[in-house]
Amino acid sequence: MSRRDSREAAVKIIFQNTFTDSRLFKSKEEFLTYNSEERNSEAMISTYTDSLTEEEIDLLDTVYMKDVIDGVVEKVTAIDEYIVKYSKDWTIERMSKVDLAILRVAIYEILYKEDIPSGVSINEAVELAKKYSHNDAGSFINGILGSVYNESNA
Repeated sequence: MSRRDSREAAVKIIFQNTFTDSRLFKSKEEFLTYNSEERNSEAMISTYTDSLTEEEIDLLDTVYMKDVIDGVVEKVTAIDEYIVKYSKDWTIERMSKVDLAILRVAIYEILYKEDIPSGVSINEAVELAKKYSHNDAGSFINGILGSVYNESNA
């Protein structure tokens, strides 16, 4: 199972659900009062894998994906505070949803996943930004993640 493929899938799932899951796009107060049937990580992963071949599914580490998706959803407020703090003159609402999804996954890994070296999380996030976002996204994401890393290791 490829961690890189699984990380990319987790970013895609977080990106997709940014548009449909109020836990990922509303304020903290709205999040705390959100009482509709929420989609759990298994449902999110299942929806994503429905369009994949058996071979593609076999490459994914769904345990890792579930952990990251659950972690991002649970810690989204704290993660977004880091994004706002270090994104100089950018608000969450104005930011590219792809960049936001990449940042959320990477910051979750940096802050909460001790088994993943921060350098790996940063490098993978920059590569995903180069693949899915605009030309300057890699350096934008690298700058934010570098600041998060420096603060978390101070």
